[in-house]
Amino acid sequence: LTVCGVPYAEARGAVGAGGVETLTTRWEVRWTPATAAMLSAVGVHGVTPAQAAEGVLRERWRTERDEGGPTAAQTLEGLRQAAECGLPDLADARLTESADVLPAAAALPELLTGLGLLDRLRAGHVPGLGADEDRALRAAAVAELLTAAAVRQVDGLSGAEDPADAHALLELAHRADVLGGVRLADALTRLAREGSPLMRGAAGAVRVLLGHEDPDVLGERVASWVDGARDRASRSALTARLTGLLTAAGPLLESAAPALEPLLDRVSELADREFLDRLPALRGGFDTLSPAARDRLLSVVEERVGVDRPADTGGVDPTALALWTRADLMARAALDGLRLLPPAPEPTPGPVPVPGDPAPCPESGPGPGTEARSASNPDRLQPLADDADPPHGTATAAVSTPSPTPSTAPS
Repeated sequence: LTVCGVPYAEARGAVGAGGVETLTTRWEVRWTPATAAMLSAVGVHGVTPAQAAEGVLRERWRTERDEGGPTAAQTLEGLRQAAECGLPDLADARLTESADVLPAAAALPELLTGLGLLDRLRAGHVPGLGADEDRALRAAAVAELLTAAAVRQVDGLSGAEDPADAHALLELAHRADVLGGVRLADALTRLAREGSPLMRGAAGAVRVLLGHEDPDVLGERVASWVDGARDRASRSALTARLTGLLTAAGPLLESAAPALEPLLDRVSELADREFLDRLPALRGGFDTLSPAARDRLLSVVEERVGVDRPADTGGVDPTALALWTRADLMARAALDGLRLLPPAPEPTPGPVPVPGDPAPCPESGPGPGTEARSASNPDRLQPLADDADPPHGTATAAVSTPSPTPSTAPS
């Protein structure tokens, strides 16, 4: 009915857990007077809804060919509508046409859209179109052609500045393990070295995801981007590079966290003035993250700094807070130049000894009854008794202590 233009049902988007495709669809239906009127009008194309839909789609296809088409977008739309309407003959005809039109005329986003549709056809995830082994084999062959065409178009992204192209490159990377091969690896290397700032960041992230580059190497390169952002042009390039890089930040945060650790280290080590100079560029790059990826990144930052909710500014706009901090630093620098800053506080002196305090008494030697070390074995302790006889052949000397003389008090 939707293909025939009958205002009866409207599809509602549905996304599965983790952003995966759902096997069912949601519709909102409503009967209106226009519904009955349009049903009568489309009856000229067929008696049943399926016949009417096929008649409308074949009429559109004929018009596209008369106008010199169909284009890649028209081919994809025709294949999708024929499949979702449950028209196997028309879907097979459009599938054959896709193998001829899409590899030569489709852009990279259109090729990826076509690959996604072919995946649904092969898996039997299109409601109304039953699974067919022959159709699945033909869809797999067309998918191989589209993947090869997509890999050939990677070099054409070297000057791209649209984040959608970075998303397309990331989506293509998920299929690289099947049909990408050496050609894709070589194209990604050139893109990371010679592409626009946006595509350099995206290609670097994709190479890490595919295992073509060590995450630590990419991390050091990203840290150098922050170090080199010293003027307006380099900061603009930093924003574009981070946008491309963080397009793939969701997978990197889970599978290749070392690629982002040097970036976080370098940002945390920046002085206040250097951080404020780079803050707009950093914020522009991180704006590309999805809400889920931002939550994952925030969890990483909280774990690193050991503080819960480090982004809580107490209701103050972060942009205004950055402006206030910059103004404070500028004011401090101006006061320092005029020598108007208050002097630094002097260190607190330690305790001063008071004259006349008794000096600590030196430790006395061991007295009677204590333990002394044996001369023959210094590690063994020997008791000394007051009444012990001296060793044989040893002379002793008695020391007498004079007794105190009692004093006589004057009478």
